[in-house]
Amino acid sequence: MKSIFLITGEPSGDTHASEYVKKHLELNKNIRFSAIGQRYLKNEKVNLILNSEEISVVGIVEVLYKYRMINKALKIAKKYLIDEKPDLVILVDYVEFNLKIAKYAKSLDIPVIFYIAPQVWAWRENRIKKIIKTVDHLAVVFPFESEIFKKFTDNVTYVGHPLADNQSIMGLNVSYEERKYDVGIFPGSRESEIKNNIYVMLDAIKTDAKSENSYEKIRIFYANESAKEVIKKMIPDKFHNLLIDGNNKDEIRQCRKAITASGTITLELALMMIPMVIVYKLSSITYFIMKKLVKLKFIGLVNLILGRSLGDSPIVKEYIQPSYHDIIEIMVELQKIDNDESYRLEMMEKYQKIREILKPGAAKNLANIAESYIK
Repeated sequence: MKSIFLITGEPSGDTHASEYVKKHLELNKNIRFSAIGQRYLKNEKVNLILNSEEISVVGIVEVLYKYRMINKALKIAKKYLIDEKPDLVILVDYVEFNLKIAKYAKSLDIPVIFYIAPQVWAWRENRIKKIIKTVDHLAVVFPFESEIFKKFTDNVTYVGHPLADNQSIMGLNVSYEERKYDVGIFPGSRESEIKNNIYVMLDAIKTDAKSENSYEKIRIFYANESAKEVIKKMIPDKFHNLLIDGNNKDEIRQCRKAITASGTITLELALMMIPMVIVYKLSSITYFIMKKLVKLKFIGLVNLILGRSLGDSPIVKEYIQPSYHDIIEIMVELQKIDNDESYRLEMMEKYQKIREILKPGAAKNLANIAESYIK
């Protein structure tokens, strides 16, 4: 029986990894999977040696607060590699942590596949050569990523995007007029993201403060149970009934528009034809450092896919490190989405182009690549 070890850091990565596990077991039942992951891998009976919700964080300063837990997780992963010596390691996103594991696995002669590859096109492009030395194969999910990495290595495959196989996302959508929620709030999956974003997002939603039902048609979507608990601590008790599991796509589909943090969720919302505004806030120190390093005009995935080069054909508005003035602009943008039908339809037409670009079959294609490494 072959052994494969997976590491995922985010809820989206955990979901994509679980789909891969299903497809690989259809191809070869003689595989034992272990992972640092979350609930969806656990649901597939994968042996979790650590729940990655404990170490999920974004930002430079924010990492310092969880340094001890992250360092402990690295030691757990390295010990597992030494003790069990799996036949293959598959790393899913979660770049900084996973690149350390990739280097260590290579030192033990364990082959490494990186799925949902490091986004070096956003920053640190000079690290590409370093990455390809520690990773045996890159399984990328966007066509433009394949073009970038193929300048440096032949061991890269555009496998398609996992969301393109998800019928709860790619299926039929509710018409705009029939949706029951005015706005959905998506503050992120990590504790640091939620703490930075949630109040800004709530401030940007215009409501009638005198009305008891002013928030009746607003919903707040949480990524996992840890995120839910963080949000509950930060909002008044009377708002707790507004919380909905972010994996409930039927409920997300009922949102006329969304105010969202950056990340995979922007792509999910676009594929579900939900107009959005991206709002993202980091600690001041992290933002200062990232601004020096990141070379892109936009950070939302939805704004990077169309066009001849990254970010030259944005679709939705982004407000990064928003000021009070920005919050007023966000209010105006949300109203424009509601009131300007031609503006809204133009946004949705561009969403449709994204649906056409993304290729299905990611999990199955990854399974075939993985199988070739364990034969």
